[in-house]
Amino acid sequence: MQAMVARLYATRLGRTMSEVVPTASGEIHRADPAERRRTLILLLLVAACGALLILGVQHELDAIRAQVANGSADLGASRFLWLARGSFAMLAAVGLITGGLIAKSALAVIREQRYPHQAARLLRDREVIRGQAAVTYGRLGILLAAGFALVGCLGAWAGWRLLALFE
Repeated sequence: MQAMVARLYATRLGRTMSEVVPTASGEIHRADPAERRRTLILLLLVAACGALLILGVQHELDAIRAQVANGSADLGASRFLWLARGSFAMLAAVGLITGGLIAKSALAVIREQRYPHQAARLLRDREVIRGQAAVTYGRLGILLAAGFALVGCLGAWAGWRLLALFE
């Protein structure tokens, strides 16, 4: 009951609940209610941007198809190549940005030997893990970050190589 009152009081004061609370079974890193709202808004914005991007690509492909049908195959091919290059550049950028964000958190976990790290803003309460187990989580996070960056860059590289067949 006291925890619920403290959470309500902190929320009304505009403070976050990303704090560590000792319990009988260990420490709990509290969730941040403001982070839930920010995450929801961010997901809605990303979904809206993705939908607009898909509509834009569909419109561009229709314009390319019309140019090819009108006999301007060179111009249509040129527009397609630019569209594909932009898509592959975005693939690499998303992989690198995602990998960078994951690596930043993973390095903080390794440095502090604490998972989740002290500055983490969580969506739900999480038990704190310390020591070698936390370092192992951090190392797995580094591997995950490298995987995102590698897949994004290799996918973009493979796409650019396939585009060379059209030129």
